[in-house]
Amino acid sequence: MILIYSKDVDDFVNNVIDYLDEDFIRIGESDKVTIDAMNFSNEISSYTLKTEYLENVELEKIKSIWFNGGGINSGSTNYENKCYEVLNDAFLLQKSVIKIGKRIADFETNRLDFMLEAKAQGLKIPHTLITGNKEKLKTFYNAFDYKNGIVSKRILDTLYYQDNEFLYNFNLTFQITSEILDQTPDEFAISFFQERIIADFEIRVIYIDGYFYSTAMHIFEDIIDYRTKLIEMENLRMVPFKLPTIIEEKLEKVFRKFNLNYGSADLMYCDDEYYFLEINPTGQISFVNNACNYYIENKLAEILKNGK
Repeated sequence: MILIYSKDVDDFVNNVIDYLDEDFIRIGESDKVTIDAMNFSNEISSYTLKTEYLENVELEKIKSIWFNGGGINSGSTNYENKCYEVLNDAFLLQKSVIKIGKRIADFETNRLDFMLEAKAQGLKIPHTLITGNKEKLKTFYNAFDYKNGIVSKRILDTLYYQDNEFLYNFNLTFQITSEILDQTPDEFAISFFQERIIADFEIRVIYIDGYFYSTAMHIFEDIIDYRTKLIEMENLRMVPFKLPTIIEEKLEKVFRKFNLNYGSADLMYCDDEYYFLEINPTGQISFVNNACNYYIENKLAEILKNGK
């Protein structure tokens, strides 16, 4: 049996499932799961659970696991959810079966970790400042204002922040303008800033267990974050792209440093140089796969079915 953790809505997961011709269980982010029993002794080891649509799922029989977001959810209190998470991980993560990806709760995305390792491997990175001090931010802003300015990105993989009044969306990268800087208090929450690089084109790289699938994204207007154009697509052209071998080798060392055999990476190409931006352990794959006809779902389904 194959175990798949996924986001609730992900058409790439659906495509992979279409190529599986054997039993699987898919657990989405909001699926309610009940642990029936975990039974261990010197002679036996068993773990059964049920979901809202499946009974007596015997996880002792799984031969491969794909972590693509999501997690186990008891549908009850935060305490019970944490108990489920700890117990489930203790059982699954010690099993010597093929595992693609990592559980998002097991891996809190940290831009600085990735960036410093990429730099250590010889990849170029944009000039970066992390601060909560307005004066230091102003100095950084002035250093790059005569070029292309600076941008701000989130530090963690948390997309939203909520206070008593508002829900804030941290998903997209945005440019720091003089107006934003004027309204910024002297001290603010620690934040991540980078010089803005105007790329000849951007590159989304899909990495699966030693294989790279890349696309070059040519954007025909001045935007900060290409994700704002993925739906419209009229000013975005995506074509298959082969990274230089030396760049792939350095990039693979970054993935392996963090024990990642699955994920996506974003790079920029500017003035004959490749700039590393970030890695996403559960990056969106469908738009690259579909635009370039890579049929990645076939390869991933074969890995899950064969257990290697």
